[in-house]
Amino acid sequence: MQTYSHPVLPDPEAARLLISEVVPRFGPPMAEQALEQAEVVRLFLQSRRLGADPHDVFALCADIFGGIYGPYGNLSWYSRMGSILSPYFSPEAPWTTIGQPWRIVERVNSLKAHLATFGHPPISVDEIPPNAFRPILSDLHKYLVRLSDAFMALPRPTFPPAVRPPRFARLREDVVAETVSQELAELINYGLRCHQACLSGRWPTNTGLDTRFQASFGPFLTAEVGTQYVKANQGFKYLERVSEAALQPTRFAVDYRAIVGDLHLPIYASFIAIAVNYLAEVLELMPDYADASGQGPRRDPVTVYGNVGAIHSQVSHSSISVANTVTNIGTTIQAVADRGETSVAEAIRALADAVQHDPGLAEDLRAQLLDHVADAAAAPAEPRGLSRARAALAAITAAAGTSSQLAQAMGTWHNVLSQIF
Repeated sequence: MQTYSHPVLPDPEAARLLISEVVPRFGPPMAEQALEQAEVVRLFLQSRRLGADPHDVFALCADIFGGIYGPYGNLSWYSRMGSILSPYFSPEAPWTTIGQPWRIVERVNSLKAHLATFGHPPISVDEIPPNAFRPILSDLHKYLVRLSDAFMALPRPTFPPAVRPPRFARLREDVVAETVSQELAELINYGLRCHQACLSGRWPTNTGLDTRFQASFGPFLTAEVGTQYVKANQGFKYLERVSEAALQPTRFAVDYRAIVGDLHLPIYASFIAIAVNYLAEVLELMPDYADASGQGPRRDPVTVYGNVGAIHSQVSHSSISVANTVTNIGTTIQAVADRGETSVAEAIRALADAVQHDPGLAEDLRAQLLDHVADAAAAPAEPRGLSRARAALAAITAAAGTSSQLAQAMGTWHNVLSQIF
């Protein structure tokens, strides 16, 4: 199958590579924290507190390794480290198989059971030998040192190769392909805005983006459309949970920002990039899916929403192309506005609106003119790009003679456009 391409979609392979290269950088600060925890245990072993109050030992072990008291905020240190790595590695990751860490917890809990305040404990606190905890804490110290070494050698996460939607899929009988296409185009636009926000340094506060992406596959009878997405973007839902938790005033948030810090935003943006590319491929395949679902011959009007308004077209491959063009133009307008060039953004928006809403334009001409608007909007500083943009603007100007709305837009924004090109 031919790879789907879009001029404004971020490169999914570059996104996978970024995640793979960045995650091992979590290792050194995590290794440093493991050594700090080992030092706490060592000092505890040397202190007189070891035989003074067994509850101090229980608290120390629980804080480092044992017991989960609540989601994220009150996790033990070891569990906080595991939560940070959960989007990228399986539960059988290398550091989880070092020694037998849970045996340490079991030994601590075995002694702790003797101190129960209910029933008839077999022994009292005073009857626990002072040295009963020493071999346990000694083993815990050794384990933390080995764990530090494992974190220092943190491997790259292994992601599957690019996973694409199935070539054949069917829609449910109670949904319409046109509507599904509209919703996908809208969702791609939204995902691109979130991606841009991350790259601009804005911490994502919109949780549940992955859930929204997955929900878009609900209209399909073919479950593979959704399951392939999960394979393509595994770990995204865990990253979103981590992202939300990292905004709370908890110990987990402190650790996460100390270990991940500025790396969080490019990683989050990379997961979004992989997701929107998959959605775009599904959108490209929608005409085939409509045919397979018995909706191919239908020619009812369809409205595809983008950043620049609505396009009324017919259900065909061209309507999907128009939707993609709208996504391109809308994203470009947003980028131009973010640079502070509000007049330029408004001029491009006016041209796009005029092309979309003029009822006198034939659909083929409308699609061609939208392509020209996209070329003009994305004009780079290089001479070749500027020459292409000028050619596009000339085509739009020529078409203004047959479109009253386009002619009005050209007249209104002539000064701004002439200064650009």
